[in-house]
Amino acid sequence: MLGSGGHGRDVEILSKELLLQFSSIIGLVNAPSSVLYKQRGLGKAKIAMLSALREICNRIKLKNIIHQSDANIESIMEVLYLKLLKEVRECFYLITLAPDRTLINFDLLARGGLSEVGVHSRDIVKQVLDDSAKYVIIAHNHPRQSCEPSREDYLLFHQLQNLLLQLEVTLLDHYVIGKEGVFSCAEKRILLNH
Repeated sequence: MLGSGGHGRDVEILSKELLLQFSSIIGLVNAPSSVLYKQRGLGKAKIAMLSALREICNRIKLKNIIHQSDANIESIMEVLYLKLLKEVRECFYLITLAPDRTLINFDLLARGGLSEVGVHSRDIVKQVLDDSAKYVIIAHNHPRQSCEPSREDYLLFHQLQNLLLQLEVTLLDHYVIGKEGVFSCAEKRILLNH
């Protein structure tokens, strides 16, 4: 994947050092570019290769989820985690599922600032109705911060849950993605820990 070594080091030695430092390939691929640029032996081309690898993995996972007859919630969480981990701005995703729990849409609804993202309930409801969804998952990130939900995160979850119930749509969860992993507002705990 890295092609060749750099700074007088063999590619195998470079690879072993990077895996040790970042704990795994996932840790390496998801490391911010600013951190990767500080690594001896990694230049623009190798960092671009790692970014491309991350995007390819995300697309394969998403494609696999789309073709499943019953969407695997853990796979959806992993894709969200990989997509949002490197974001420096808050992003809000809406995932809609059919009555048989097949994935209908995996949409970025809003991109916000460094510490907040604005999304209106009416925009969520419109997309849910347009998709004829039966089940919904919402998610947003706390860039480079804790995945612990704020009071406002819980408030949005409960308000939207009640609103969607009136439309016979079930809000399965609200995931908050942060540096520790993925927090479930429905279960009030970290589900995917990294």
